[in-house]
Amino acid sequence: MSDTILKLEKLLSQRSSNEIIREGDFVHASVMMILKESGQNYSMLFIKRPESEKDPFSGHMAFPGGRMEKGDSSKLETAIRETYEEVGINITQSARIIGTLHDVNPNNPRARNYVVTPYLSVLNEEVTIIPEAKEVETTVWVPMYHLVDDRNKEIRIRERDGRQVEDYAYNYEQYLIWGMTGRILHQFLSFSAHLF
Repeated sequence: MSDTILKLEKLLSQRSSNEIIREGDFVHASVMMILKESGQNYSMLFIKRPESEKDPFSGHMAFPGGRMEKGDSSKLETAIRETYEEVGINITQSARIIGTLHDVNPNNPRARNYVVTPYLSVLNEEVTIIPEAKEVETTVWVPMYHLVDDRNKEIRIRERDGRQVEDYAYNYEQYLIWGMTGRILHQFLSFSAHLF
């Protein structure tokens, strides 16, 4: 286990993850942030969702993940199952779960009833990505040194429920990581950027 990952694990264990508790028609979902070692550096996996009128996150850059289903015993199990379904990575076998981040409620008007729990994992072996065509248009590994470089980040102010909220957008090649995924990434980098 690399020094970076040990430090990351320690940082996560020292933080309490804020859980959003919602009853009623709220949809519980979870996503899996996946790190892999690339030489002396790390990269993080993102997927681009296909354009679809049914998907509130249509065309967005995202982490593998989705809604909790009746058979899932936990939000972590949801993230593991969805990751396997969407990109063919068996997290239980090929990665180590490092921890969880604060729950996020999307600003997206079409997904306001979602509560999303992000999990962080690191690969312990080489994997072959097998994108599920209906849910994943493309996959991209983004170097962490690129994501921590402020020249590739923009803070945008948006309105939600009559108040101003910060939205974080990250550029990488032709991709724009923004919205809920940008907020999750910002949350992660706010305590871990110095490690990369």
